[in-house]
Amino acid sequence: MRVLLLYANPHQVLPVSPYGLEVIRAAVDDLALPVETSMCNPFLESLDPRARLTQVLDSTRPHLVALSVRNIDNAVVACDPKPGPDGRWIDVVDYLEPIAGLTAVLRAWNPELPVVAGGAAFTSCPAEVMDRLGLDFGIAGPGEAAFTELLRALADGGTRDLRRRTAHVLATLPGGLARAADGSIPTAPPPRTGVLSRPSTALPAIAPEYVLFSKARGIPTALRSHAGCPLRCSYCIDHVNMRRVDERPAAAVAEEAEHYVRRYGLTHFHLAAPEVNLPYERALIEVCEALAKSRYAEAVTWHGYFNVKPFSADLMDALVRSRCVRPSFSVDAFDDRMLRGHRKNYRLRDVEDTFGLLLRRRPPWMQVQVGVLFGQPEESAASLENAIGHIRRLADRGVSVNYSCGLRVYPHTPLARTPLDPQHLYRASGPVARPGETPRLIPPGELLTPLVYCAPMPPRELAAYLADRFADCPNVGFIDEGPVKEARMPAWLPPLNVATWHLAHGRVDDTAQMVRRVLGEGDATGIRMAQRLFQEAAAAPETGSPVPSAAGRPAVHP
Repeated sequence: MRVLLLYANPHQVLPVSPYGLEVIRAAVDDLALPVETSMCNPFLESLDPRARLTQVLDSTRPHLVALSVRNIDNAVVACDPKPGPDGRWIDVVDYLEPIAGLTAVLRAWNPELPVVAGGAAFTSCPAEVMDRLGLDFGIAGPGEAAFTELLRALADGGTRDLRRRTAHVLATLPGGLARAADGSIPTAPPPRTGVLSRPSTALPAIAPEYVLFSKARGIPTALRSHAGCPLRCSYCIDHVNMRRVDERPAAAVAEEAEHYVRRYGLTHFHLAAPEVNLPYERALIEVCEALAKSRYAEAVTWHGYFNVKPFSADLMDALVRSRCVRPSFSVDAFDDRMLRGHRKNYRLRDVEDTFGLLLRRRPPWMQVQVGVLFGQPEESAASLENAIGHIRRLADRGVSVNYSCGLRVYPHTPLARTPLDPQHLYRASGPVARPGETPRLIPPGELLTPLVYCAPMPPRELAAYLADRFADCPNVGFIDEGPVKEARMPAWLPPLNVATWHLAHGRVDDTAQMVRRVLGEGDATGIRMAQRLFQEAAAAPETGSPVPSAAGRPAVHP
């Protein structure tokens, strides 16, 4: 049976690898299932994603497609105080529209082709995404074991009548979803286990283009420590995994890191978990110790997202030993009332204790990073002034602070289940309020299109106000994707990404064609990024060649 693993990720600025699909592909190979897999991300392989997908379908002739939906949008509310040339009020980029273009291609190619959706964004609102994309099948929640079991069951019966059999098998699997004859989509809770379930212990590969992206763009390699989160924050999209955590053994995390260093020369990692120190910091300390004792300990650096609490001196010591170069914290507010509104497990006193410890004990190579949410419900002139004071004090002590102006309202979040004042709701086209409109609940289907809550003023107005207040603070800035913005994507970026894919697969003529477009359309940033790409490609070790241990600690990654 032939299966196409379709990575439907239109994001262009930071092309991260399809970690979940690679885990599935490794498991299929390791379990010796009678299944042949191929993988494709049309958005990075061609300037015409639909035509590229048609080409892949014609060449691979899949019997089933696994569609991974990583993000609904880029979640960047306002990357600049000024509106773009199109006059947009917010900078959130909708990804479901281009993904729907791919699913239309799948239906046109073969209306009977089973397409099973999954991924983080799909799990956040599966029924709504299935309707938006015109899909009939999905797996919500951690899907490695469930999807592998689906393939096992289908492969045993050959390739006949796959749609009917897919629906039948999914109905028996944790998290499996299949549209009923009347068009409805039943809900199915994912498994609740104490250990992160994987169908095998096989180590995932990384496609050569993502190795190049990682090295040329400084994109860290994902390394999963656990899934789920015990908290229930008001804006969190992961309602399936709220209040449950599936841990992964520390030794397995370290083994996977060694695999990436040895095989690909990748040494900088992102511990892919919502908050790496939850629910108990002891689990993270064990991961840190395993990384510190690994054979490539002196070459490895990592970063992750942390909750303010718990954070002890023991954890701080473990971060230093394992070379955590950038602990990043989300501090939603500097006001206990607003923290309670966000359902956080910490208060302002905990913020002061944690950052006091961090700043006393951090080594020179550790960069402490904080993300702050402005514009949340009950935000006022007084709360803004209070937060500005706290941020300036952190910045003066060397902390890097980035802030967001407004909260993206996602389906099924606690925030979305709260009646919201339309006077503070904005879409790309502008305010949504009508005269005399009162606070109301917004149907989940309407929240697939980017909607932002921002008080006490519109996002760009708030962004301009804060930019002025922090003009003399070089350590303070917007939360965005970096020097290149997805909402204001330069014309040279897609050709550069396609050139990277061609170069990684040895297609010299196609690479040259794309690079000519980059040079013709590019600014200084684009030309520098193209130069860095070729430098990294020339320096890349052969796959499988060992990476020697560093004589000393490596420089901190950007």
